[in-house]
Amino acid sequence: MIKKLFFLINIFFVYLLSTSSSSADLQKNLINKLTTTRTLSFDFKQKISDKEEVGNCFIKYPFLMKCNYQNLKQKMIISNGKTVAVIKKKYKKIYYYPIKATPLFFILEKKKIINLIRKTQPIEINSSLVEFVFIDEKTNKVKIFFDKNSLEFKGWKTKDAYSNNVSFTINNLKINDKIIDDFFKIPKEEDL
Repeated sequence: MIKKLFFLINIFFVYLLSTSSSSADLQKNLINKLTTTRTLSFDFKQKISDKEEVGNCFIKYPFLMKCNYQNLKQKMIISNGKTVAVIKKKYKKIYYYPIKATPLFFILEKKKIINLIRKTQPIEINSSLVEFVFIDEKTNKVKIFFDKNSLEFKGWKTKDAYSNNVSFTINNLKINDKIIDDFFKIPKEEDL
């Protein structure tokens, strides 16, 4: 009986060691992948509550982003590194937000993502995705997802300013295409 118990305890410890080792390797590989990533371009599907929108996006680390939505309002979101502008070309309107007041402050700062991965364990690993969660000092929560096999960025979930659930899914990702900084320039309303 004691031999069986000892055998089961050994199996349990071997399982724990192999699990923590594979998690550490996963984190190390994710950090290496992110460290070499300078730009991302991709198609996306965004879901806010029950409303779904699609488009394409370009990110240049740190803090630069431009997303073009395929909708009637001709919506665009541009981050120039300090300000996030939500542009509705059809109405010739631009709404400005400080980047630090949005979840994009975390998403567009690669160093914050790397520190999160370095300091925390994934909250979930399934057959296709690895999920981490970031909670800032205001208790805003951002869940970020990576493909388990390719380690590519797959999207995020958060809440918007109106407490709506926001899901952002990345498809057709391209890494390190050249993008010039002027591409992220916010236009003036009179130029829309």
